[in-house]
Amino acid sequence: MNDTMKNFLRSPDALRHAGPMLLIAATVSVAAAVTSAAAQAPVPSRALSFDVGEQRRYRIGPAESLGLGESAEWSIALRSIVDENGEWVANFEFDHERFEVIPGSFDPAGGLMIVNVEGRLRTNLAGFPLWLEYTQTFDAGADEWSDNGRRTIRFVYEGDGKYRKYIKAGRQDWDFKIGVPKYKHMDFDMPRGLYLYMPTAISCLGTSQDTCMDQEPAFANPGFLSMMAAALEEMEPSKREFMFFMPGGLSQSPFMPLAGGRWLSQERNQINNMKRYFEIMKIELGTSWDIEVGPKKLHAWEVDLCCGIEQAYIEPGGRVVRVNLDTTYTNSDKRYIRLVFPFEEFMLNDDPVLR
Repeated sequence: MNDTMKNFLRSPDALRHAGPMLLIAATVSVAAAVTSAAAQAPVPSRALSFDVGEQRRYRIGPAESLGLGESAEWSIALRSIVDENGEWVANFEFDHERFEVIPGSFDPAGGLMIVNVEGRLRTNLAGFPLWLEYTQTFDAGADEWSDNGRRTIRFVYEGDGKYRKYIKAGRQDWDFKIGVPKYKHMDFDMPRGLYLYMPTAISCLGTSQDTCMDQEPAFANPGFLSMMAAALEEMEPSKREFMFFMPGGLSQSPFMPLAGGRWLSQERNQINNMKRYFEIMKIELGTSWDIEVGPKKLHAWEVDLCCGIEQAYIEPGGRVVRVNLDTTYTNSDKRYIRLVFPFEEFMLNDDPVLR
């Protein structure tokens, strides 16, 4: 084949004369190349400040500032990052255990129950919650409460700013629609601009007369706050609004049947659900300094939040190491949730009191 013919075959005129078959072949070839390139992209080993396989544990303290029977622990781990339809998805597992007063009990010393929460979370690499499932178990040592003492709740993002909520309690199940409100940092196309975290749930911890039925402190896990560390580092100026997704629990007591009532009407109120499940908060990034985290001193940035939290402290890599809690009318002592180091797993909670 001479050079003149080769040049013609490479020209636009050649494509116009070749007809649709050559165009289809060229399109398929390009698509195959793009797919091949995507398939060869390395799987990320880190997302939202977590390394794959990394687990973080937290607990409330110090012991001298806690009420009678008050205890709460959290953990979170990034299990994997997978490719779903060309998008990377981070798979997290989390759990939480606390002591809580049995509703209606007048004896805090003998009216405690153990609440366990185990869950899984899937987000994109911007931290937007795509799928969340968690099971609440309420254990007061009574077999007759077992049916209603276990609840599984699932949120599935269906796109276009809409979630579907599924509830299973005992032998019953329900589902509800939930719309996500807009604000200036929200993008439903990506999606981005929403983070899972519920600092307002902190106030019910302890053996006060408050219960955590409608709040669920499992979502006050500092590991969830770590997921927005990259956005904190990028924001200019140092203060901006963030929207938090706050799933909560069910207002009905775990020892009562969920046949209907106020909680069901509440779940069906789509307008009110936008206020229940989503809240915009202003967050400010302060200075960095060395702080005490149990037996260690770590260098961290101070972050000012609201709604039950005085300050949070985040390392430059994004790991939240301590969250100072507001004092409440039921507990005037200074408390915090802090990172627990691996070598402390079987040690007593003997942190010094904050001054």
